[in-house]
Amino acid sequence: MRSSSRAAVVVAIALAVIGIVVAIVFVPWEADVAPWATLQIPAALDFFTEQQRADIAAYVDAAWLPGLLSVVAGPVLALVVLASARLRRSLSRVGPRERPVIRDFLAGFALILATRLVALPFDVWLAVVRRDNGLLIEPWGTWLLRWSGTALVIALLGALAVTLALGIVRRWPRRGWIAVVAGAAVAVAAVSLVVPFVNVVDGTRSDPLVRDRVLAIAKDAGVEVGDVVVVDVADRSPVLNATVSGWGPTRTVTLYDTLLTTATPEQVDAIVAHELVHVRDNDVVLGTALAMLGAAVVVSIGLALAMSPGVRQRLGVRGRADTPLVALLVAVVLAGTVVALPVSATISRAIEARADRDAVAITGDPAAYADLIALLAVTNRSTLEPPPWRYALFFTHPTPLQRIAATATPPS
Repeated sequence: MRSSSRAAVVVAIALAVIGIVVAIVFVPWEADVAPWATLQIPAALDFFTEQQRADIAAYVDAAWLPGLLSVVAGPVLALVVLASARLRRSLSRVGPRERPVIRDFLAGFALILATRLVALPFDVWLAVVRRDNGLLIEPWGTWLLRWSGTALVIALLGALAVTLALGIVRRWPRRGWIAVVAGAAVAVAAVSLVVPFVNVVDGTRSDPLVRDRVLAIAKDAGVEVGDVVVVDVADRSPVLNATVSGWGPTRTVTLYDTLLTTATPEQVDAIVAHELVHVRDNDVVLGTALAMLGAAVVVSIGLALAMSPGVRQRLGVRGRADTPLVALLVAVVLAGTVVALPVSATISRAIEARADRDAVAITGDPAAYADLIALLAVTNRSTLEPPPWRYALFFTHPTPLQRIAATATPPS
């Protein structure tokens, strides 16, 4: 398998280069939201009262650590299992040795579920902070049921993916990895395509008045919109949001019901214009393409390691007893998602900054847009002046101060 391992490395490098070129050409890069951008903008602070600043700061100070630990706990556990011969042996005993497919699936399910369970204390910690700050109002039983359902789905789908990958490589050791890499990219595209249908689980509904208003703004802006739905979140949280998801026939603009009951009509128009810019510029398609390339790179690296004779020997892989490779693939994928966070955040900030600027051009009402950003920041407790390292690593949007400074004049 040495030649296949080397070929997978070459493919990973080639795909990474393609991803860099695509990002350079199509992402609207802006220095104002680069990782090293200035985050202290005193003039924009005038949009917030001292009490609002204090409330936001108190929430952020309490929430950032459990949020960070929740993100890294799973990948760290997977890497620990991979590094420990004893834990790898324990994982190999989960399923019947003579049934490699069942063994791999059960081992993958157990490991991925464990990576979710290890994050549960931090998720609960964060949920307590959110509840204390009025951002989480659903009953604890409902919250836990939602968390458990998500964890089980992730574990089942992840185990299935790992089982298929190892089964294909086991069946076709020389060329099977190519199909697995291609399948990873296709899976990302498929997930992006069906996200609007996943939202139905959260209780989406059609609102003729909202749909007509969105379509009217879209017509004035020369933008084609697919579906327009409202998602009911008021019984869970007062947070405000709007998104655009899907592509092609599934492209959908989604508005939170809390937004429609809290924001003024002008502010709703402003956030709709923002989402329509994403539609006009095919930002979901661009994000999907980059995610496909990223997934293919990570899977190529994982398979290159899995097919490397040196790595297989170090992991104790002998013949068909290759369950330690389950730990390898899970660890590589989870670690890859963490490594990709600052890259995706930097790209997303640039795209969001363009959507802010062009949305103001569509509405012609910078004051309403600035008021919207302030409303979102106050209601959602969005960090106003984050430490540079947190901004560079995790912020998918410009800070509220950056967004206000880029789109509005100071308040009177």
